[in-house]
This record gives sequence, C-alpha cells and structure tokens, in this order.
Amino acid sequence: MRHSLITKSIVFLLCPLLSNSALSKNIDNHLLINQLEGLLNQRKDDLLKELFLQKSFNQFNKQYLAFRKKYKDAKWSIQPAENDKNKSLLDIKITSTREINNQIYNLYTKQIVKIETYNNKIKGYKVINEESILNSQNSPLVIKIVSPKKVLTGEKYEMNLIIENPLDNSLTASGMILLKNQGLTKISNDVFEIKPNQSGGLFKYIQAPLKPGSQTISAIITHPKGIYLITKKIKVDL
Repeated sequence: MRHSLITKSIVFLLCPLLSNSALSKNIDNHLLINQLEGLLNQRKDDLLKELFLQKSFNQFNKQYLAFRKKYKDAKWSIQPAENDKNKSLLDIKITSTREINNQIYNLYTKQIVKIETYNNKIKGYKVINEESILNSQNSPLVIKIVSPKKVLTGEKYEMNLIIENPLDNSLTASGMILLKNQGLTKISNDVFEIKPNQSGGLFKYIQAPLKPGSQTISAIITHPKGIYLITKKIKVDL
C-alpha cells in the first residue's frame, strides 16, 4: 500500500468519525426514542428541532448536517440501554457507506449516550462510550478489538487490534494516536506514525489521563486490499 493512498484515505476517513459524538441523544420515554429514531431514518430534518431545546439543537444540528453530507444513507437504531430503568442512557447504532476515490467504505458506530430532558425535550447529552469503525468494502481484514470500556485515572492499559484471519504474504502497516483535540482535521500518515509490520495486528500500551473524563484513540491498519480505521472513546473514572 503506497503511503500517498494511506495519507489521502486518513484525511477523508477520520474526520467524519470525530463528529459522530454529536449525533447521539437520549430520551426519558419510549415515545421520544421512537420519534428520534424515526425522524433520523426518514430524514425529516425539519422536524428534529421539535425534540430539542434550542441550545442543544444548535449543538446537534451543526455536526449532524456535516455528517449527513458525507453519509447520505445512514441507518439509525436507538434503544434504551440495558438495565437503565430511567431511560437516561441510550444504546445507539449507526451504519452507512461512503465512496471515496472510487472505493466504497462501510461505517459502523455504536455509542452509549447519557441525556438530560426538560418538558419531554432534549436539554443536553453526553457520549459515555463510543466506537466507530470504517473499513473498505470487501476487504480481507477481519479485526478483533480488545480494549477496556472504562479505566481509572493514570492507569496504563492495552489497546489491541488483532487480525483474526491469516492474510497472504503482503505486508500490513499500522499506527495509533491519542486525539487530544477532536476538532483535528489535518491528519496524515506522519501523525499516525504508520509503519510496516507482520505482527498480526496493532498492540499498544496507553496511559490514561490523571483527571476523570474520557480519552479518545484512533488507530489504522492498512493492507493492499483494504483499510481498517477505528476511533474509540474510553471513559476515565477516579
């Protein structure tokens, strides 16, 4: 895989993943959940505003429209998270495709989002956990992701992307970065420190921050027949 192709692909692939967090929102009853899922899937953007308070909608709408511009066929599944009696946590899944440089990529995003409501409208929302994957359609890369959903402040933990099925003798290349600024748009193979390898995947120890919150990691594995890119948000607790 030529580095020029890797560089171009990363620029186009990573940016939409970083915006996905603002595409998620939770509700405190089944009616609102069904309304939100229905309007998103039916692309009735003019009616979405009615489900939010103004400030929350302004935040959501800017990034949602940017996402829709890149992923026109997105499908949404929104359900109350398991074991959440108050329905303040939503389990959200998004699937879509996108064509870049004559190559089709599949998008799969899953999120757990905590929401706050007022008068049956969404007042605010926060992504608790998130995992977004973009991979080349019909790529031979089958990746198993091994990482924690939650870590302690200052903890050293592993982030592993394991190639499950043996590939041919072609070299793969990979790299991983911590995203300190999720508004980052200028990405290159130099930032990812992509290097050839034959290890069967990508394995790295990561240090959690000293303050509670979250940590976002992005990693890529490339092969002559495909690219696999993941962005994962991990909760950091005391």
